[in-house]
Amino acid sequence: MPVTARRTSLSRAQSPISSEASTRPIGRALAKHRKTKPATAPRAAAAMTLSVGLAVSGGAALSLAGTPQTADAATSSAAKTRGSMPIKTKPALRYGDSGSAVKYVQYRLRIPMTSWYGAKTRTAVSDFQRAVKLPRTGTMNKRTWGSLFYIAKHPIKKKSTGSTTFHNRVLREAYKLRGTPYRYGGTTPNGFDCSGYTGYVYKKAGKKVPRTSRAQYSATKHLSRSAAKPGDLVFFKNSSGRVYHVGIYAGGNMLWHSSKPGSPVAKSKIWSSRVAFGRA
Repeated sequence: MPVTARRTSLSRAQSPISSEASTRPIGRALAKHRKTKPATAPRAAAAMTLSVGLAVSGGAALSLAGTPQTADAATSSAAKTRGSMPIKTKPALRYGDSGSAVKYVQYRLRIPMTSWYGAKTRTAVSDFQRAVKLPRTGTMNKRTWGSLFYIAKHPIKKKSTGSTTFHNRVLREAYKLRGTPYRYGGTTPNGFDCSGYTGYVYKKAGKKVPRTSRAQYSATKHLSRSAAKPGDLVFFKNSSGRVYHVGIYAGGNMLWHSSKPGSPVAKSKIWSSRVAFGRA
């Protein structure tokens, strides 16, 4: 009897299941009944590798590793290729390039040789282009390379602004004092002796020399006649080699000097072969 009751309860419990199964759609009806989800495109996150690990302290450590940037790698490779090309090919160098060709440009433009075409190199190239009257692009093009090679073979001589300027001042001051009377021991425009005249002229031009002709000779750098410039000092020596007179070399075997009583400051020929030249 207990067994029969159990079977009855089981059959009743199963009947709803059978009924529900009988009402399910089958075949095409089942296909229509199901709703298909639209396919989604791979997300940007699929291009990344996501790794989650546990930190030593026990917390969660999250790291994202991006895929290689192939475009950037290609650009970097092209920049190195251009920067390392032979200079005879006149490569078109620009900002961001690197290599031996860039280093050569930096060497010629006298800037730090880093081998990288950065802002300083671009500015130096632009300044060079302006100096040779080319369009200021800041990049190394064919015309800029041509000018750079030409300058390398034919360096621009810088104008001397040191000793040449001083020597010109000496000659101007010497000329201003022409006609000043000779006076033994004189050091002013009221009258000069030989070393008083040279000392005064040099002081006005910007350099101080000792008072006497012998002291001036000792204080100067001795030069050959061929190396002497107008504005240097000319020292006259006697047969024993002692200096007895000094003047200002005017070039072409001439000098400015205050020679003797009755003869004012004037430009004269160098009358002796026993002379020496000095530069203060």
